[in-house]
Amino acid sequence: MGKESRIRQERKTGLVEKPKRHKDRFPIVMRIIAIVLIVALVTWGSLFAVKSATGTIAYQVGSGKILNSDITARVQNYIDMYKQYGMDLTTPEYASTLASVRQNVIDSAIEQELFVQYAKSKNMKLDDAKLKTAVDAEVDNAVKQSQEQFGTDTQGFNDAVIAQFGSMDKFKATLRAQIQPYVERQQLADAVVAEINASVTVSDADVKAYFGSEGRVNADHLLITVDASKDSASTIAAKKKVVQSIYDDIMKQKASDTTFDFAKYAQEKATELNKTTPGYATYEALGFFTKGQMVTAFEKAAFAAKVGDIVGPVETDFGFHIIHKIAAEPVSSIYDTPETVKAAHIVFGFGTGDQTAGAKAAETLASKVYAELQKGLSFKTAITKYSTDTDAKTGGILDYFSSTGDPTRFNELRGLKVGQYTKPFVNGSSYEIVQLVDRKPFVKATLSDKTIYDKVKTALEDERKSEAKAAMVAKLKTQYPVREGRWSRIRGWYNNGIGKVFSAMGRWIVKATGKGTTTAPATNVPVTPSAE
Repeated sequence: MGKESRIRQERKTGLVEKPKRHKDRFPIVMRIIAIVLIVALVTWGSLFAVKSATGTIAYQVGSGKILNSDITARVQNYIDMYKQYGMDLTTPEYASTLASVRQNVIDSAIEQELFVQYAKSKNMKLDDAKLKTAVDAEVDNAVKQSQEQFGTDTQGFNDAVIAQFGSMDKFKATLRAQIQPYVERQQLADAVVAEINASVTVSDADVKAYFGSEGRVNADHLLITVDASKDSASTIAAKKKVVQSIYDDIMKQKASDTTFDFAKYAQEKATELNKTTPGYATYEALGFFTKGQMVTAFEKAAFAAKVGDIVGPVETDFGFHIIHKIAAEPVSSIYDTPETVKAAHIVFGFGTGDQTAGAKAAETLASKVYAELQKGLSFKTAITKYSTDTDAKTGGILDYFSSTGDPTRFNELRGLKVGQYTKPFVNGSSYEIVQLVDRKPFVKATLSDKTIYDKVKTALEDERKSEAKAAMVAKLKTQYPVREGRWSRIRGWYNNGIGKVFSAMGRWIVKATGKGTTTAPATNVPVTPSAE
């Protein structure tokens, strides 16, 4: 049903008030509304025409294009993958993760398109044998996946193939025609990456300098969240002013108070802001992270700062950050071998009932067993007799772990000698007594160890390759400009601009006239089913 027809139908049913010739409460306002509706209808008609002309192009890269359908399909693959690990990216809980995944998919697609166009401009040739092998493998995989849809009904699958394609060979030929262009594109992109990597060199002097450079940073931060798909330009500008004001206040307090506590300030500020607008701000202690673990802008700011510095505002796809650099360690520390311990434990679980009563019972039993151990009961016998953990059947052994891998148990064992055991302590939903079985000391990494040297050199090479690739992508973007598809730009303009005006106007009309619904109309431009 067209917009005009729908309005006429709604007038018949009383949802939209008919124009009145006699004196009305809001004569001027209603005339303005009528004009706006006409403009809206004309605008929507123009948008339909634009979309029909451009298809569903998400990005135009030089002479190439990336379709929304391709991005959606790739994102869906990640959604399916994450589900296998119990994470549903479509829920509000993982909204930021889904946004990050989508952006990574877009960046990857743009990068591939840039590399493909560069490869073609350089007349790069593919290895025919390598191409055929790759395509054959993909075709065989596609046939296998198709066959799995029929389960054990092999004959049914064969009959279906013959009915639709005439023969298995023709089916594979069809698949090959569909698959080969994608494989060719990937191999062209891979050839460009190989060319970039070949230009990277690392000397012994480079490895030594890198080994002593800053390798990881410990930081916490205050984030003012921005959602580019929902926040208007004016909203983002307002948030930028807010975070700048907060940063200025932090600098002022830090200058006058040598004991200024950034974590305390940031937590209180986030709580204050979120009372007015839930989800507006977030404080987070990040711990130590290495290069490549954070988004580029955040990483550069954190590594460039001095220990103790508070820097910002730093803008990323997540919003505006104020970063506090707590500590830093050299690259060498990444390759240190930490102290590790091997242990055995007796577990006294709280059970599945009342946890308070269960904890008390577990504590009583743990104290009783501890007393028996001191009187001579062997630890091994105590494990078999009392431990509620499933590993009791195999001796209750905990293989080597460090303070990072299991801080609770590691700290309890600190200072003990082999054979000694801890007093009962709470660990999650159980009490435990842990015995030290073995201890391996901390070993400082050195480049004289060939294994360490090779690892450090590889890490430096990888870092430089990544930087070289990023530089190439930036260069190619000037040669092959990247632009959002016209439909995507128009839809974004509508949603963040006039669409919000229409929604606000609709709510005002309902409030002023008492007619219609208080539910805000969707701000997305309507699309035809066939266009999706």
